[in-house]
Amino acid sequence: MKIEELKEFIDSIGDMVIVVGRDRRIIAVNEALLKKCSLREEEIVGRECHTISRCLRIPCPAGVACPLQEVLDTGEVRRVIHTHYTKEGRKMVVEITASPLREDGEAAGVIEIIRDVTATYSLQESLKASLERFKKTVKIKELFTDILTHDLINVANIVLLQCETILDREKCPDTRDDLKRLKRNVERLVGMIENAARYARLQSIESLEFRQMDLTEVLRSVVSTLEESAREKEIEIEVRVREPRPAMVNPNIESVFYNLISNAIKFSPSGRRVEVDILDEGRHYLITVKDRGPGIPDEEKERIFERFKRVEKGAVKGTGLGLAIVKRIAELHGGKVWVEDNPGGGSIFYVRIPKEQG
Repeated sequence: MKIEELKEFIDSIGDMVIVVGRDRRIIAVNEALLKKCSLREEEIVGRECHTISRCLRIPCPAGVACPLQEVLDTGEVRRVIHTHYTKEGRKMVVEITASPLREDGEAAGVIEIIRDVTATYSLQESLKASLERFKKTVKIKELFTDILTHDLINVANIVLLQCETILDREKCPDTRDDLKRLKRNVERLVGMIENAARYARLQSIESLEFRQMDLTEVLRSVVSTLEESAREKEIEIEVRVREPRPAMVNPNIESVFYNLISNAIKFSPSGRRVEVDILDEGRHYLITVKDRGPGIPDEEKERIFERFKRVEKGAVKGTGLGLAIVKRIAELHGGKVWVEDNPGGGSIFYVRIPKEQG
């Protein structure tokens, strides 16, 4: 191929191209390379490749990154990644594909196509750095979860036990009232720690192990646990489902019932009723929890299931983790959760989960 034809051919290529002869001198370059490196053709053609690379700091793979003699001897295509610098000193990461240029069946030189992958490699380096930071964050999170699960909860339970012990032998009414308030706050602290640890564990797993369980029995067990709290507020918990509701679920499903019903008790005025049901929808069950609380504004109905989001409800305070836990468990079961207005006042929380998994 004549030089004119060769030049016309390589100028049609969008990537940078350099052609080097057997004597390691540059035969031709294309316009893309000249423009990218801010050079003139007479500065390159006829010069030795390594001299150009050293003096002008331009991509010259035959003399630097790609072994010219090896390509000529073997006749094999080589692909390498190399870092170069432009005439102005700008760093460039290039992917170089070097192929033998044949003439009369013999390798007369090397044609190298040079692709600027600086942006790609910068992104990769950024991603690597982000990954390392993420790994460190995960380790810190695991450590924090371990401290929550073991150390903090143990200390809180010791304080709670001491409160109960002192309360049993204290006779002074005023002191007993103070101890009861202290006990309630410690119980609330224990609940917050348990919820935080549970949420952290749920966030770190992608799937759950399932087994056959009766949701009706799970519901009754939770209601039994919450009866005392309901009595203190003179709230009736009405369980409407009577029939067994067998499903393939994870034991964490208990937290769905517990968080929804305990919230309904917290946010409902004294003397009201909380209704709980499990409806059979064929392939799914629909869990419903109806309260007579203040209700939830439409603009907040999705946000309340996010971590640490909470709608202000008078004097009732919370961490905002309970509903986030409900949502996460529902999602891990292949289900969903949402809330609607209760026609009689208050809210209705819905959780739909499949009866079978997979």
